[in-house]
Amino acid sequence: MIRELTWHGQKHAIQTLTRPEIGLTMPQMVTLLAIYDSGSCRMGDLADATQQSGGTLTGIVDRLIVDGLVERVRSAQDRRVIEVVLTPAGKARVQGVLSARQADLERILSGFTDRQLEQFEQLLMQFLHGLHGVAESPEEPARELGA
Repeated sequence: MIRELTWHGQKHAIQTLTRPEIGLTMPQMVTLLAIYDSGSCRMGDLADATQQSGGTLTGIVDRLIVDGLVERVRSAQDRRVIEVVLTPAGKARVQGVLSARQADLERILSGFTDRQLEQFEQLLMQFLHGLHGVAESPEEPARELGA
């Protein structure tokens, strides 16, 4: 079920990103969101945040610059450092994607009652907590479901 949820979630996200008014690839959106969340990023930090290689990321950032969504600027703290920041058009594009994804999610969840949504949120929080626990101690053996 998790694999199917992941598959359909990614497929739906890609459909949203390829709408003519958005026109982004998944790696471009991941990159834009990482910059959006941090305000500005050094390329090394951006590579870590997006889990992309430096070479791949350079190509993505170069394309985003051509599209007018990001720019490279010198760091205010250290003029030797180059950071990547969103342009106003980049911020608007990210906000458009976030709004579109929010609207999609609201449509997906519209069949749930308020009580079901509360329970669903609690279960997702518990699942997320479990994911964080696994990420922090991956050497523990997996337990059987229902055990």
